[in-house]
Amino acid sequence: MKKVIACIACVLLPACYALAQTAKPASLKEQAVRLKTFFDQHEIEKAYLHFDKPYYAAGDTIYFKAYVVAGEKNALSPLSGVLYADLVTPKGKIASSIKLPIGDGLAWGDFALPDSLPAGTYRVRAYTKLMQNYGSELFFDREIPIAAIISAPITKAVKPFSKIKPVVSTPDIGFFPEGGELVTGVSSKVAFKALIPGGTGTNASGTILNNNNKAVAKFASAHLGMGVFDLIPVDGETYHAEVVYANGHKATIALPVANASGVAMAVYDSTSKISVHINPSKAFYEQLKGQPLGIFIYSGGRLTTVSDVLDGTDMRFDIQKTGLRSGITQITLLSAKGEPLCERLIFINKDDKLDLSISTNKKEYKQREKVGVDFHAEGLDFDAAPAHFSVAVIDKGKVQTDGDKEENILTYLLLTSCLKGNIEDPGYYFNNTDNKKRAELDLVMLTHGYRRFTWKALINNEVPFATIKPERSLSIAGTAKSFGGKPVDNGLVTLIPVKGGGVLSEKTNKAGAFNFGGLTFYDSTRFVLNAVNAKGKNSTQLTYLPELPAPIDNKFYASTDTSSSAIIQAYLQNSKNRHDQFLKYYGSGIQLKEVKVKAVKQANYRTQSLAGAGNADVLIKGSDLPRSGMLATLLSGRIGGVYFAGIDNPDGGVPKMQIGNGSAMLVVVDGVQRTAEPGKPVGINDIWPGDIETIEVLKYGSATVYGMGGGNGVMVITTKQGAGTAAKDIISRGVLPLTVTGFYKAREFYAPRYDYIDNRTRPDLRSTIFWLPEITTDKNGNASFDFYNADGAGQYQIIIEGINNNGTAGAAKFSYKVTE
Repeated sequence: MKKVIACIACVLLPACYALAQTAKPASLKEQAVRLKTFFDQHEIEKAYLHFDKPYYAAGDTIYFKAYVVAGEKNALSPLSGVLYADLVTPKGKIASSIKLPIGDGLAWGDFALPDSLPAGTYRVRAYTKLMQNYGSELFFDREIPIAAIISAPITKAVKPFSKIKPVVSTPDIGFFPEGGELVTGVSSKVAFKALIPGGTGTNASGTILNNNNKAVAKFASAHLGMGVFDLIPVDGETYHAEVVYANGHKATIALPVANASGVAMAVYDSTSKISVHINPSKAFYEQLKGQPLGIFIYSGGRLTTVSDVLDGTDMRFDIQKTGLRSGITQITLLSAKGEPLCERLIFINKDDKLDLSISTNKKEYKQREKVGVDFHAEGLDFDAAPAHFSVAVIDKGKVQTDGDKEENILTYLLLTSCLKGNIEDPGYYFNNTDNKKRAELDLVMLTHGYRRFTWKALINNEVPFATIKPERSLSIAGTAKSFGGKPVDNGLVTLIPVKGGGVLSEKTNKAGAFNFGGLTFYDSTRFVLNAVNAKGKNSTQLTYLPELPAPIDNKFYASTDTSSSAIIQAYLQNSKNRHDQFLKYYGSGIQLKEVKVKAVKQANYRTQSLAGAGNADVLIKGSDLPRSGMLATLLSGRIGGVYFAGIDNPDGGVPKMQIGNGSAMLVVVDGVQRTAEPGKPVGINDIWPGDIETIEVLKYGSATVYGMGGGNGVMVITTKQGAGTAAKDIISRGVLPLTVTGFYKAREFYAPRYDYIDNRTRPDLRSTIFWLPEITTDKNGNASFDFYNADGAGQYQIIIEGINNNGTAGAAKFSYKVTE
């Protein structure tokens, strides 16, 4: 056995070195450089969302804090400035979508759930545009069970349960040789994982037989359908498994065919080091004896390479853990040509995480009593890398949790976000870790794999560049074309905020495209786009290109019924009680706040008014007007407070307000303000009545949206041509009014302070007692906060999660008792 010791404490990308005397081949060096280039040119971000609790009921608010990290080190990201968060229904539709500003890698927001929301397993996903370079695989995507508090009406008779044929689920099993393949004559670990439909592990056991049906090994799952056994393939033999699943199903599954000219890799993890054993088959050794081999160890943004020549059938490399980071480490064996031969993932668990301690000023509290909390983060230079935390306090009697199933910032950043497939019970591997759990976590490493690149593409320099750049702020984009559809090159587009603010201008490119970046605005904000071509004429057609949400990836199976869960049922009962108490003290009328605006505001017509549909003082629809005649004559007497000068003059029909000096009103047709020769007012009799979609009149305060020009009132005429497109694709001549959704303003969590209020007649049934999305520690790692208990008695739990700027994360829980 040949042994090589590698210490990687100070090896950073792109360092490459050989510990043997033989010089490293150029191709291995080139492969290391290509790998560094790949990570330099393919910046990544991930987002983790900390929720105030794991499940909800209709009428609740989902509060969350987002931690956006960059690269393999999980440092808080300086790249993106916009986070998109969506609430997705069980049917895969977006129910609510918000945009949040990211500051120093942090953002927080919420989703208010209507009382009428149906039960089901919803999803909350969050992403930046930069993440879309890899589809949705880097998105945060979490299933959120939501219970209904209002029963849906029964519209169809349901057949008795006894007549419904039960659905039989057929399990499946996969076999995964350590390192990637079985090798003839070499002992290998073979891991397996048995699953039922939906991705849940199930117990399985059985026998491995050769092609002569002779038993060569036995196996049985050890944890969540996973297990491992040893096998030495014999030349000329094939193998299959006779499997028996937990539900009694039986199956015969073929194992991968052993490679007669291959090499196996075995990895052994101890306290201070990792031992990598390289065992070639006899044929492989005879063919490549004396040829270089290289090992790449990639951990948390650090790469080291070790090389030696193949001069034995059992080569051993000891990797010291000093320079490895907690999380998943990828070990790859490469040939002299830089081709991958074996690969293995291992999990490193070190003391390089935030060590959080939580304490309260008392051991036991009364209902509605004030609670003072101190917490401390140990062993960090907070001046160099400030730490940011979020805090949730829940009533455990109302919000029952399973620590093994729960995910936190550590389990997500270090484990689940780095692997493909469903990782069951991620908290299990981080709670009271022992040798048994470490071995079970290694089964996860053996049965799951994830890599953002393929070695073949890397070898051939075929890795595509990332096309989507980080989005640092909001933007408004569109195109300008001539009436004939030709792109307007070098045209000038001006963006005007309706409520005031800076006016921006930008030239169009050869495709007629423009993009106003660097914008920051909130909620629904109205703008006006104005464009002229290179000759200064406004004979252009403007089209606004709205931001479209990322496609929904329905990779999750979402159940439409959560009522069977005992935990959800207990939570649901408390939610119904809260709902009933709310109606008792505030009345049912207050529930209007839960109804979406679209259901209240009946403004279903299209308009080019800057005030938007439904905000005019007078509305006249074209369908209510005769199709011919002079427009001013047809309108005379129909609009209170407005008369028309030159009513029967083909060039006249000037609308004026019957107040003050009777000055002419501003006339806007299809979003464009009408002008006339100096000293002459603007008439409307040249507009054919049959072409009109709507006429709106804005007076007094309503007209202020048009500034000083609307001081005498505004008449907005929208023709059928001008109103014939959908709001998202509005096309206008020279001027385009639009409403754009900006950043969402996160609501502050309401928590009563009973030193000021003590109204015992109204019960306090909160399940989330306290939510604080952002709190930072001082230079000594200390922070404190306080809140008031609700009326629930029993155990309350404080949950704190956070991360520092360097990517060191931590999570902690603390429970205390509340008595009546």
